[in-house]
Amino acid sequence: MNLRIAIAAATLMGSSSVFSAVTLTAPEEIKIVAVNEQEVKSGLIRKNQTYKLDPGSNSISVRYTEFFQHNDNTHDILKSGVVTVKTPELKDGENYRLALINAPKNFDAAQKYKDQPIVGLYDAKNQLLVQQSGANSETKPLLGKSVLGKAVDLTTKTVAPANQPAPVYTQAALVPVVAKVNSTETAIKTSTDQQLIQLWQQASKTERQKFMSWLAEQGN
Repeated sequence: MNLRIAIAAATLMGSSSVFSAVTLTAPEEIKIVAVNEQEVKSGLIRKNQTYKLDPGSNSISVRYTEFFQHNDNTHDILKSGVVTVKTPELKDGENYRLALINAPKNFDAAQKYKDQPIVGLYDAKNQLLVQQSGANSETKPLLGKSVLGKAVDLTTKTVAPANQPAPVYTQAALVPVVAKVNSTETAIKTSTDQQLIQLWQQASKTERQKFMSWLAEQGN
C-alpha cells in the first residue's frame, strides 16, 4: 500500500504542469454560461464559483442574475442577456475574478441594471483589466420578441448580441502586451546587430573596403 501511495504521489508531482491553469472566480450574481463558446453547466444554488481556464486570452460569456425576496413574501429573479468578456492575456497559475461594476443596491435599480449590466475582470492585485457592458436590451420585452409567431426567451441564449459595446481595457491589461512587443523588438535588433558583427569579422580586407566605400556613398 505504501508503495502504491509513493508511486501515485510521484506521478502527481511529475505531471503537476499538466494541471497548471488560470483560476477564475465569480460571485453568485454572475452566472458563467460559456467559456470559449463551450457551454458551462451550473447548479441552481451558486455561491462563489471557481473555474479553471487555459492561460492566454479567453472568451467568457456571463449573465447577471439576482434573486430578490420582497416584504410580502413574493420574490423575483432578474436575468440579463449574455455579456461576453474577451480577456487580455491571462498568466499561467494566476488568480482572477469577475465582478459587477456599479452593481445595483435594490430591486428597482436592478430592474434597470439587468438591461445593460457591466462586468469587470480583476487580477490578484485587484486591478481592473477590462470592463464589458452588455447590449442595451431596455426596449426588448422580458421574454424577447415574437419570431414567426413563437416567443424567444433572450435569457436562455449563450451568445452575446452582435450590438454588444466594445470592451474597455485598462493600462494594467495593456502593459504586459507592450512589454512583450518591446521585448520582441529588442531581440530582433540584438539578433541583427550580432549578424552584422559576424559578417564584418568574417569579411576579407577587400570586402571591408567595399563596404566602407558603400557607407560613404550613402552619406552623400
